[in-house]
Amino acid sequence: MGLGRLRACGASCLLFSTLFGVTPVLAQADDGQAPQPLAFSDQSPTVAIYGLPRADGYTVVEPGAWRGGLRVDFTSHYTEQNSGNERLLFDGETTRAALVFERGLANDWQASIEIPFVDHSGGFADGFIDDFHDLFGFSDGGRSDAPRDRQSFRYERDGRVALDVSDSPSGVGDVRLGLKKRLAGFGDWGMALAGELKLPTGDADRLTGSGAADVSLWGTIGNNQGGLSRWRMLAGVGGLYSGEGDVLEDQRVQEVAFGWATLGYAVLPSVVVKVQGYAHSPFYENTDIEALDGTAVSGALGVDWQLSERSRMEFAIIEDLNTGVSPDVSFLLGLRHGF
Repeated sequence: MGLGRLRACGASCLLFSTLFGVTPVLAQADDGQAPQPLAFSDQSPTVAIYGLPRADGYTVVEPGAWRGGLRVDFTSHYTEQNSGNERLLFDGETTRAALVFERGLANDWQASIEIPFVDHSGGFADGFIDDFHDLFGFSDGGRSDAPRDRQSFRYERDGRVALDVSDSPSGVGDVRLGLKKRLAGFGDWGMALAGELKLPTGDADRLTGSGAADVSLWGTIGNNQGGLSRWRMLAGVGGLYSGEGDVLEDQRVQEVAFGWATLGYAVLPSVVVKVQGYAHSPFYENTDIEALDGTAVSGALGVDWQLSERSRMEFAIIEDLNTGVSPDVSFLLGLRHGF
C-alpha cells in the first residue's frame, strides 16, 4: 500500500471516529411505511470495483441511533464477446458480503460506513442458473455451451492481455463512507441528498477494488411520507467521479451517470413486493466490446419484509435487461437492525 493510500485511510479513520465516536443509544422506529429500494447496483467484475452506489431511499436513522446490516450479493457472470482485435470473457461467480453501519446525526443527517468482502470463484451454480433461465425463458448468452464452474475474467486488446483474473481471488473490498441529508419534501413526498466516498482498500489485481478513490452524489424522491398508501414509489439520480485506478486505466470513463426507479405494493403492512430498474452510463470507452462500453440496465423483482419495529429483511432477483452488459443474474439478501 502506497503512502497516498495510507494517508487516505488515515483520514477516513479520523472522519469515522469523529462521526461515530460516541456511545450508541437505542434506535427509535424509523419510517416503516416509507418506500425503500432494493439495495443493489451493477455487480459486473469491472464495474463493482468502482463507487457506483446501491439504490437508496430518502429516510435516515433517528438522531443518536444506530442501524447495522449485512448485504450479500451472489452474482453469476457469463459473457463472451469478440470484436476485431478485442476479446472478452467474463465467466464465474462473485459473492460480495458487506457489513453496513449507519448512525443518525442531528438535523436529519446520517453517516454510514460499508465494509465489503469479495470472493470470485468458479462456483457451483451453473446448472441451477441454466435451469433458472430455461424456466423463465431468459436468454443465457451462450452460458449453456460453456465449461461448467470456470472462473475467468479476461480481456485482450491488440494482441495484449489487458486483464486476466483467473485464480479465484478473494479479499477485503473498497470501504465506503457515506453522508445523507433528509430534506423537508413536500406533501406526501419525501426527499434526500446523499454522497459517498469510496476508498482504495481493495486490490485491483484481484478485482476486489479499483486502486483509486471515487466520489458519488445523488438525490432521491419518494411518496408515502405520511405512511397512508399501500403503493411505494421511489426514484434516484446522480453522478460518479472516479479516480483513474489500476484496471483498464487507458480506457476509463471517469464521469458516470446513474439512476434507479422502484415501484412497490404493500400486500401486508409489513410485506412489500417490488419491481425496480437501475441504469448507468459506461465506465469504459475506445472499445467495441458491449460489456465495457454499453449502457447497463438491470431489472429486479423482490420483497421487503419488516420483521419487527427495528428489523427488516429484503430479497431480490436481478436480471440484465440488455444481455451482455450487466451480469447474467444476481441474487440479493439484506438484513438490517436498529439498536
